[in-house]
Amino acid sequence: MNNEFWQEVESLIKPIPRQDVEYRVYYDEDGEITLCTMTGDTPGKYLVVTREEYARYFQYRVVKGRLVKIDHDARYRVQLVKSKTGFPVVAGHAGLIIEDEEYTDREYYARIN
Repeated sequence: MNNEFWQEVESLIKPIPRQDVEYRVYYDEDGEITLCTMTGDTPGKYLVVTREEYARYFQYRVVKGRLVKIDHDARYRVQLVKSKTGFPVVAGHAGLIIEDEEYTDREYYARIN
């Protein structure tokens, strides 16, 4: 009887069919990515992308129907060095610019030309 029970259970169990995942990025007319999905049937313009592109969608935009990596490099850099005059900052923390004249623990940085 125990054997019949398990045969009946096995006959009722149906395997779940495996679905292949399709990574999609949806975009607007300006090429900005507006939605990312792994399921279909969402209205709008989309591109099928790789898993890596999907995971880093914020680094891309769509240009002429193709995914293009955004170049965030402004190409303008200024190097600062310690000096006697220049930008007053908190000593040991060059990113904290001082606007208060009464702050005493300071050092200065200036631009290299």
